Amino acid sequence: MKYLSASLLLLTLAYSHVSMASVESDLINDIKKAQTSLNKTQSSIAKQSAQLNRQTHDAEQAVITLRKQTSAARRLMDEQTLSLTTLEKRLATWQQQDTYQRNLLARFSQQQKMSQPIGDAASNDAFSQKSLATLSSAFNRLRSQLNPQWRTTSVVAQNGAIKPVSTLAIGPVSWFIDQTSQQAGFLVHEPTMTKQGLLLGNDEFEQLNQLANGQQAQISFDPTLTRALKIAQSQESVVSHVEKGGIWVLPIIAFGIFALLISLAKGAQLIRLPTLLPALAERLSHIDGNDASQLNQFADQVKGMQRQLIDITLKSPTGQQRDDQLFSALLMQKHTLEYWLGAVAITAAVSPLLGLLGTVSGMIETFKLMTLFGAGDASAVSGGISEALVTTELGLVVAIPALLMHALLSRQVKTYYGGLESCAVQLSQTSTKSLPKAA
Repeated sequence: MKYLSASLLLLTLAYSHVSMASVESDLINDIKKAQTSLNKTQSSIAKQSAQLNRQTHDAEQAVITLRKQTSAARRLMDEQTLSLTTLEKRLATWQQQDTYQRNLLARFSQQQKMSQPIGDAASNDAFSQKSLATLSSAFNRLRSQLNPQWRTTSVVAQNGAIKPVSTLAIGPVSWFIDQTSQQAGFLVHEPTMTKQGLLLGNDEFEQLNQLANGQQAQISFDPTLTRALKIAQSQESVVSHVEKGGIWVLPIIAFGIFALLISLAKGAQLIRLPTLLPALAERLSHIDGNDASQLNQFADQVKGMQRQLIDITLKSPTGQQRDDQLFSALLMQKHTLEYWLGAVAITAAVSPLLGLLGTVSGMIETFKLMTLFGAGDASAVSGGISEALVTTELGLVVAIPALLMHALLSRQVKTYYGGLESCAVQLSQTSTKSLPKAA
């Protein structure tokens, strides 16, 4: 029995070992199969991913191509639209030019009194050969009339005399040369007459003389079409400008001359004033009482208004009497310094009022002329306006310098008088008992 049990045990162990070996072999086989299947699946996924990437790239390229085609189509459409707008604007411009040219030709035909006038802009018919021939002949006739040649013309000289002179017209600009008076210049054409304008110099006369003799020359030209001539002729002298102010200019000028003379006199007076010595009281107190020559030497150094204050100080004892005398001397000196300064201030105040009075007078005259001749005639009312403006201008021209001179002179007087007053206050408290009598 023991041997049988042992055999069974051995058989059981052998069978279990065989079973475990078979199970392990099955697991290994399963793992290999799974790895093979995984490799196949990964390879398939890789192929599908590459195919999808190619498809995505192709789709992206197609989108880019479509975008470029869309941009080109939009650009072409915008260019077509822009070109249409440009053509419409150009057509409108051409139509305007055609209307303008038709109007010019119609006006020219009316001025030339042509037998077959050219139609205006309302007519859309094309110009016929006969119309063009008529226009061409009219232009040639006008060109022959405008051919620049020297002609003898009677003009009004600057002295009012009418004399024949040689004239040359190039377009709207005309020159003249007068061999008798050796003068040359521009001509001014007016509706009723032709008169001499701006005169030229001797060099210009020689150049025009050479041109009149058939030689080449350089002459002055007025590109402003007589506007520069009018400006040059309108320039006036100071005397003629002042004369436009009328009667009220005389008192304004008189006040201006009066203020100028007073300012010059006061300026000369203030310049000639001696310089104020500083610390006059301290110098006086340091003089030796036993040395009269030192006092005399000190008194000789002091000049002008300070000398009067020193004399009062030496002659009057300290107290109310000296203060009163010093105060009286200061008042007199202040009156001397400020003498005639008020006249300059009055001139500065009165001159604008006189200018305003002239302005009112000129406006009254202007309204009188407007009542007689109406407001449409500018030359009739220009005299009153000139009087109104010139008097105001002169009043301000006189008042402003007078005001400045009064301010400068007053400041200089106050500065000088302040120094005298400070000196007098110090001298009023200075004792002179120990000082010798001045010689």
